[in-house]
Amino acid sequence: MKYSGISVFSDFDGTIINRDLGDEVFKHFAVFEPYNSMLKAGEIKIKEYWQTLCRHLPIDINEEKIKLFALECAEIDSNFKSFVEYCQISGFDFTVVSDGFSVYIDAILKKAGVDVKYYSNKLIFKENSIEPYFPGATESCTCLCASCKRNSVITNCPPDNIIVFIGDGYSDFCAAEHSDIVFAKGNLAAYCNKNRIPHYPFTNFFDVKRILSNAIQNNKIRPRHQAYLKRKEAFETE
Repeated sequence: MKYSGISVFSDFDGTIINRDLGDEVFKHFAVFEPYNSMLKAGEIKIKEYWQTLCRHLPIDINEEKIKLFALECAEIDSNFKSFVEYCQISGFDFTVVSDGFSVYIDAILKKAGVDVKYYSNKLIFKENSIEPYFPGATESCTCLCASCKRNSVITNCPPDNIIVFIGDGYSDFCAAEHSDIVFAKGNLAAYCNKNRIPHYPFTNFFDVKRILSNAIQNNKIRPRHQAYLKRKEAFETE
């Protein structure tokens, strides 16, 4: 199999920024436990999890309060902007895929000074409630992601492109399985090790840029057959 280009996709929480900001928002403004533990134990589904957390948000919360909180507590990887610039100069498509919420993702990307595409969940602020909306939801996948990152990845990439995925957590498992080149840390790295998914460990975007550029220079970029088969299966079941 040959490839015609490279498409890079990155998780947001815990990858572009230093923590899971979705968790921090609900810890600060609402009720986080026991629901997070129930999710990890498989007692509730991811959509039910987000819906339950949103029901515990105070009705006087608004977008501006969440944005201000996010900007105060989130630390952006200092190498992120230069990595995006590297992708742009190299002609690689770069896209953020997140199971977090656009209300804070948009604010933080603007703070970082980058203008990139992103796909995420949304919060709908109504008169007496706040409801989560999952634009990328699918019934064909049972991954720990309300807006399936797999679908965001494979539907926004030319069919002959190499897919590079960068992530750290539970919501990244599915996308990593369908990607050719994976950069993983944290829970995603453990999952890749357990399931024998080839990956590069990384700490920050400086590592990703260095490893990716070296792999390209040394002609080590190629499609991963198992990922190709997974993508083919995903298209057939959608």
